[in-house]
Amino acid sequence: MSHPYTSARLFEEFILERRALGYIFKTDEGSIRRFLQNFVEPVDGIIEFTKEYVLENTKRKANQSDNTVMRDISAINCFMDFAIRKGFNAYRIPHRSLPKIKRNFVAHIFSDDEIQRMLAAADSTPYKKQSPDRHFQIPVMFRIMFNCGLRTSEVINLKRNNVDLSENILTVLDTKFHKDRLVPFSDEVFTSIKNYLEKVPPRNANDYIFRSPKTGSKYGANMLHAFFRDLLYRAGIPCGGRGIGPRPHDIRHTFAVHCLNNWALSGVDLMAVLPVLSRYLGHSGIKGTQKYLQLTAQMYPDIVSKLEDRFGLLIPQPEVRYEAV
Repeated sequence: MSHPYTSARLFEEFILERRALGYIFKTDEGSIRRFLQNFVEPVDGIIEFTKEYVLENTKRKANQSDNTVMRDISAINCFMDFAIRKGFNAYRIPHRSLPKIKRNFVAHIFSDDEIQRMLAAADSTPYKKQSPDRHFQIPVMFRIMFNCGLRTSEVINLKRNNVDLSENILTVLDTKFHKDRLVPFSDEVFTSIKNYLEKVPPRNANDYIFRSPKTGSKYGANMLHAFFRDLLYRAGIPCGGRGIGPRPHDIRHTFAVHCLNNWALSGVDLMAVLPVLSRYLGHSGIKGTQKYLQLTAQMYPDIVSKLEDRFGLLIPQPEVRYEAV
């Protein structure tokens, strides 16, 4: 090779390629950086990731979950593939050596009654002196989630210039899968947001609309989870805790399943609307959205035959119901 390679140069080229393909890669990037920390650069520029080096630097750390191990090794194997394509020797950890992930979490799809109880609980959030805006914020945050299907991170990252009240559109920027998208919202959400912004006006156009009283910036994900658990309790909806749910992300599942159910019952061609829903939800492709067909069939057995007659080949096998999208 004409120019000596370093692991840093190889890594930089890898990241550039991944970003050009549309991957955000922030978490995986950290995994690979840690993997390269102990790498000794070859004098001749001929890089080799030996089996010994790879196995030593992918050892499970104390208290590391199976999911974290899988995430790190998946990222590192992807980097090894890139190194091999560049003509270097690199060891890939075989799939059979990876930990087996038990996907035993079943999504909770909120019923219409549960949604109304959750929103009623949000509307009755008590005033607290230490958080004087919270009783205004929580009803709006959860109306956006139930009505628009946004991820929790997308809600807490909303800024004033992402909200267009003249067109009833939210602009969701740089989310999972490195996608930007426009999300229309209903008149109910419009009224909720408009009233809220009059009571809690942002400091400027680039200000987060849901600000923490402690930091003056956006809320963290853990805080939103705490709001969610409090609403479950006050709405009288049982919560089994971590690993059992319901989870805030189940609101997004609920939105998608209710959309598909309503379309199926009204005779809409799901083949035509699945790509629309996929784009609305910010999925990387239709495969992620397709999984909601099976959840819809499970939640509404009266439309199973209707779904299977027309879309049987689209409905995934039962094991995919546990995957989050």
